[in-house]
Amino acid sequence: MQDGAYRQAALDIEQANDDLGDPAAKPYIGRSIIEDYWGAAFHWIAYGCQRKHGKHKENHSQLGRFLRDLGESTVADWWDRLDERRRGGWYGDQATCGDVQTIRGYWQDIRAWATS
Repeated sequence: MQDGAYRQAALDIEQANDDLGDPAAKPYIGRSIIEDYWGAAFHWIAYGCQRKHGKHKENHSQLGRFLRDLGESTVADWWDRLDERRRGGWYGDQATCGDVQTIRGYWQDIRAWATS
């Protein structure tokens, strides 16, 4: 994918989250919302890395290490925390509104970095 395609993929996923609605009103969508924030964050990282460093990683395996190697340790920390919370929300007993909000915050930070 080219960087513009990563940007569009992130925007598409964000629109899907908007269409799903508010997880406080519909708690059963929490896992889906979390997974979508994770996916959008991945695409924003690819977009940001391509823009800022001329390269990106095609998959999420070892993404934190890749970012640290580029000197993007803050983004790597956001990603690692988001990924860890995502696994808990996806595979755990439930995804609370607090989990959704925490992951939303990491996604927002990553998106702001990618578009700055």
